[in-house]
Amino acid sequence: MNNYKFVKFNILEMYINKCLLFVICFSLLVGCSKETISPETFGNIDGQVLNSETEEGIGGANITTSPATNSIATNEDGSFSLNEVTTGNYNITASKSEFESTTVSVNVREGKTATAQIYLDPKNGSGEKSLTAEVSAWNERRVNNDNTGSDSTFADVEYEVTNRSDDIEIDRYEVYFKIYTSGETFSKEEGDTALAAGEKNIAEFSKYVHHNTIDSVVVSGKYAD
Repeated sequence: MNNYKFVKFNILEMYINKCLLFVICFSLLVGCSKETISPETFGNIDGQVLNSETEEGIGGANITTSPATNSIATNEDGSFSLNEVTTGNYNITASKSEFESTTVSVNVREGKTATAQIYLDPKNGSGEKSLTAEVSAWNERRVNNDNTGSDSTFADVEYEVTNRSDDIEIDRYEVYFKIYTSGETFSKEEGDTALAAGEKNIAEFSKYVHHNTIDSVVVSGKYAD
């Protein structure tokens, strides 16, 4: 009889231990899940769409983003705003009839407003030189400065230049860039020679932007000869 009670007690004890182990594991799992879930953070995007030849604002241009936010149209002066968007990187595309569509990339940070200046090229008729340029990718690179203990920031930029003329060769071209940061706006000029009709050139450059955080890199103008 005593052996029976002893065995029964052991079975009950094993059952209780298993239940306690389950509760502990479940509590740890829930605790870890709570720690890894971060609240969403938001920022804003302010921008303007401009005619690349006249630098006048383009009203009624369609603005879309990837990842998707709201699809909106620019105001009469070409300005637009996207408020309370989730932080992260966005591709912003501006389009309107009689202009070539253009896409720029911006970085939205928590509680900050990113700047997006978008220049649209008027569509040219046949028999005219037509040069398009756009930033295809950019990266913010920080280099530690051992002397000061602070980081220096560089914008590493890749861009594409295309001769969209039907049968006219471009002998020389220049592309002008603006780099918008948390502190100031930087400019950069790049150029090359001999771009045949229909030819595309992919190039890259780096620009030192002091200790600032980069918001966006855009093509602000171009010249073809």
